[in-house]
Amino acid sequence: MDKEKPPPIFNFVYDTYDNMLTFKRPVERLVDNAKLTKGQRVLDVACGTGWATIEAAKVVGVGGKVVGVDIADKMLDIASKKTHSTGLRNVEYVMGDAEALELDDAYFDAVLCSLSIFFLRDIPRALQEWHRVLKVGGMLAFSSFGLEFMQPFAKLFFEGLSRYDGQPSPSQGIAIKTDTPEDCQILLENAGFIDISIATEQLGFYLSDLSDYWKEVSSGAARLRLDRLSPADLEKFRAEHLSEVEPLRTDQGIWIDVPVIYSVAKK
Repeated sequence: MDKEKPPPIFNFVYDTYDNMLTFKRPVERLVDNAKLTKGQRVLDVACGTGWATIEAAKVVGVGGKVVGVDIADKMLDIASKKTHSTGLRNVEYVMGDAEALELDDAYFDAVLCSLSIFFLRDIPRALQEWHRVLKVGGMLAFSSFGLEFMQPFAKLFFEGLSRYDGQPSPSQGIAIKTDTPEDCQILLENAGFIDISIATEQLGFYLSDLSDYWKEVSSGAARLRLDRLSPADLEKFRAEHLSEVEPLRTDQGIWIDVPVIYSVAKK
């Protein structure tokens, strides 16, 4: 792995990552879209705490195998414990870099990446690696969020947070994106994939109250910035942000918009 890379950000939020319904709920549909079958060998890249890994392992069965790879060892620890509790024995977890896999060429029948591709530093390089480890005819399936993901709340959240810590919006400075089907199509074509199929699904849901909402938005990568605030500033920002969210709540709760793009292609 590249030793110049900073410590994995998700080693700092591993203990709250499983709180995020926006990342957890779309996993099953990714596995469905990958059209896995019994006995296949599957790679789950940037597997996190193992949501997609476990779902894939259930599908491929005892005759198949799923390898989960992540750069954050603390996430892998949780994934291993969760997998062990299910009784599944066809799963292996490996610490590794999604952009520089230490795995054999043409070994896997399928590669999955659930809502993680947009965190990678070099997406084209990663796609080339995933292409390399796939067998000819093997399937790649990855998911990403659409443009309206968690809007308008995400915009309000990061604009408010920037007033406290002076950091830019996470979207600023990102040259390569995966938030439209067109973006995903071009990336896959450039990486040499064929038979590309891309579809967007709305997997939004309601959160019942402001405490559930705050749990959702503060459990992921944004937590790194929140943790750097002083206790006083954190509480002030939290109160200000929730006061912006409150008027947008309906009788059904707080609607969280979750457009998910599912990109599927073959080698």
